[in-house]
Amino acid sequence: MKFLHLADLHLGVENYGRVDPATGLHTRFLDYLDRLDDALAFGLAEQVDLVLIAGDIYKTRAPNPTHQREFARRINRVRSAGVPVFILTGNHDISPALGKAHSVAIFDALGVEGVTIADRLALHVIPTASGPLQIMAIPWVTRHMLMTREEMRNASFVQIDYELRRRLERFVIETAAKLDPALPAIIAFHGSLDGAEVGAERAMTLGQDLVLPRSVMAQPGVAYVALGHIHKHQALAHDPPMVYPGSLERVDFGEFADPKGCVLVTIEGNQARWQFHQLPARPFVTIQHDVRLSSDPMGLIQTLIARHDLREAVVRLNLQATREQVPLLREDLLRTMLSDAGSFVIAAITIDVERTGRRRIAGLEQELVGSLTPRRALELYLKHKQPPLAPARIAALLAAADELIAGEP
Repeated sequence: MKFLHLADLHLGVENYGRVDPATGLHTRFLDYLDRLDDALAFGLAEQVDLVLIAGDIYKTRAPNPTHQREFARRINRVRSAGVPVFILTGNHDISPALGKAHSVAIFDALGVEGVTIADRLALHVIPTASGPLQIMAIPWVTRHMLMTREEMRNASFVQIDYELRRRLERFVIETAAKLDPALPAIIAFHGSLDGAEVGAERAMTLGQDLVLPRSVMAQPGVAYVALGHIHKHQALAHDPPMVYPGSLERVDFGEFADPKGCVLVTIEGNQARWQFHQLPARPFVTIQHDVRLSSDPMGLIQTLIARHDLREAVVRLNLQATREQVPLLREDLLRTMLSDAGSFVIAAITIDVERTGRRRIAGLEQELVGSLTPRRALELYLKHKQPPLAPARIAALLAAADELIAGEP
């Protein structure tokens, strides 16, 4: 039995791009669709028995109709090939309001044959061309599900976390005990496991994540643990394999070095082996250099650009320069140089100008730093601030500081 393991599609991310005039769609949205197409084409070429998506279909919990339409087209393509689809809900999928439908509930409402939406703790038995597969589903869970219970109304944050973790662990252990040993079984979990190396994703509130121990996932009869939520591809264990495929595309510059792709899983008996399939994600390139010592900063920058492959890349240029060099570093010329090198989008051009003001503060040499009072330090700062402050503004700020200092116990 073979299945394709995807996660964190985040359809709808539209940073670092523009509207494509040919389609009317944002170019970054097209990037994410292209990566999903690449992954699904790979899976179908490998004749997988199942496509498993471990959460976070969209960027937002309320995707617009265009995003939903494009995802539905991809699901229809897989189903037209006779391959079932299993979708686990992630933190970007669930509705923040009690009683409202989540972003992929429409597939359940329409009763789309061969598409399973796992939005609650449950054991599913999915029929495939190679036989049934048992999937223990652990979607993203929220503390709200416990906070609304009468017995937990006055519980502390720590108590709620403990109780939620206890209930999840009990579900895994009790469900594993009920598995049919004659059928292969896996766990699908959208969340954080201990030991996972967190990527640079900015949209996630990982500090508030409920982290489960890897040991609870290593249950007898479980051949593979399909993970989602963390964008960085990694394997946390080998018996059974516990694998984050990572996101399909790079979200920002924090993921510039992370390979992006999907995972092909093969199960024989009750043993699983897997391989990571890398996808051609959009490159993110940062060119950073100190040009303060250069007599020809623009020529140096041209040389630096030539050393990088910027073809179809999202690029940012960060420079350190002197005040005298700033007029030479014209942004329009820098953008032309980056565009001529084949860049897809120029995310930013920043010039950090050398600050020399501190060395020119009159009288500071005569005052020992250790003897400066807070009032005197503030006065020096205000008088030498750039751009200069009006004398009346300085007097008002110093008067306010005097009131605060006088009010100290």
